Amino acid sequence: MPDTDVPARPAAHSWASPARTLAILVTSGVVGVGQTYSVIPLLPAIADEFGMSTSAATWMSTGFSLTFALSFLLAGPLADRFGPRRVILIGFVAAAATTVAVTLASTPGAAVALRCVQGAAVAMLVPTGFAYVTAHLEPGRRPVAFSALASAGIASAVVLQVAAQLLAPLGWRAVFLASGGAFAGLVGLAATLLRPDSQGATPRAESVVSALAAVPKLLGRPRLLGLYLATAALLGAFVIVYTVVELAGPAAVDSPGAMLALRASALPAVLVAPLLTGVMSAIPARVRATASLAVAAVAALLLPSASGDVVALGALLFVFVGGVALGSPGLVASIHGRAGGSVGAATALYTASLFLGASVGPQVVAALGGFTPTLLATGGILAVAAGLVWVSTRGD
Repeated sequence: MPDTDVPARPAAHSWASPARTLAILVTSGVVGVGQTYSVIPLLPAIADEFGMSTSAATWMSTGFSLTFALSFLLAGPLADRFGPRRVILIGFVAAAATTVAVTLASTPGAAVALRCVQGAAVAMLVPTGFAYVTAHLEPGRRPVAFSALASAGIASAVVLQVAAQLLAPLGWRAVFLASGGAFAGLVGLAATLLRPDSQGATPRAESVVSALAAVPKLLGRPRLLGLYLATAALLGAFVIVYTVVELAGPAAVDSPGAMLALRASALPAVLVAPLLTGVMSAIPARVRATASLAVAAVAALLLPSASGDVVALGALLFVFVGGVALGSPGLVASIHGRAGGSVGAATALYTASLFLGASVGPQVVAALGGFTPTLLATGGILAVAAGLVWVSTRGD
């Protein structure tokens, strides 16, 4: 007879497949975050249709980014409370409906308002992706997964701008119809590929209120606040550079073909960034983030000197985007290291900081106007951000 006094050995935890997880979350990041940038190539057409200046049309970008960022503060705690998979699935449905709804706008005010609603819906997808990785992937695989998700957000800026420019001859509404269809298709894929939340290893918050309560506590830590300010500068600078190239770029990029090549030139940088992050994982996150921001700052300062040569502009944009792409995972790692048990809330604040910076970016371009002064200011912003990271992570 078996010895009934011997206790049963606890079953080993079963982790999710990294390949299946990243297949859906990276695609979600590219399509979702890419909605921030998809309007940049469309701004002249939107301005022409609604009879307004391109500076006024930038509110189509700012309105989305602002509600996108602010809604992260709810999405992260919702993931902590109800589980990331459930929030992601609801987010895909809402994103599909609101993205298609933008095509119904008949006035500038309605277009901006619908973009704001779209931003709130799409926000359900981003911090929840990071939270899903934390809950369902084996700890040793998480750094590469975080890097892949962060790089997907950066890659989306290039991919969605290129896609939008290719679809632009069909009208700016075609871009939103295509994006809405992509979100609809992702509903079924997420339901199939993502594991139920009940199988995760991370305990849930007792309530949405308790999860939300972690947000002000995190902001009350000076070093975390410094990292969040640097995060805002990171993506704000990225949006500033691409917006000023579109609206006030040199004569060398006046043709659609030159602009398409310029946008595509940065894509290899974001594809290589996750691989380099794995290789550079032995380097402290502090050093990686600071050095990457410094490289991006130098590239931004040098861009005006290359204004007459598309090849030189493309090379500098490659370096600039590479700096941004490599800086993002370092910032995520530094923030997560100070988050304690509030990973969802900390990630929500990270992504909120990113897109608060992105929402300000187009307005900086509208205020400064000129190609050279805007890029010089951008370089200065990134240099300050690099200093903030170095000071905020002192002792790491």
